[in-house]
Amino acid sequence: MFRRTTLAVCLALAATAPAFAQKSAPGGAAPAPGGTPVIRLENSTSNIVNNVFASLTSQNNWGNDRLGANEVIQAGANREFQLPQGECMYDVRVVYQGGVAEERRRINACTEGNLVLPMAAQRLSR
Repeated sequence: MFRRTTLAVCLALAATAPAFAQKSAPGGAAPAPGGTPVIRLENSTSNIVNNVFASLTSQNNWGNDRLGANEVIQAGANREFQLPQGECMYDVRVVYQGGVAEERRRINACTEGNLVLPMAAQRLSR
């Protein structure tokens, strides 16, 4: 009897799992499966983005520039960053041409990774 009940519960959960997987995150994007964080930047400013830093919220440093030495995000352009699978909570720092920067903290990159620049968060000067 216990085995049949356990099997019935497992089958019921398996049947409802696809319904949960199809739900959209805020902004219409489907959540990244399996804790795969993604940051999508949309540069809606008239400025060029020279640097993008994304680090786990639990870390105390920004790490390497995700754009690298030879890439920028032009005004009006988009760029997606695949982040290491696992943890989802990230802080993001964007540095524009000329050195002006802005940051956004505690982004769930598995469900809310769409960021439109300028980010209406904390603006920093040089």
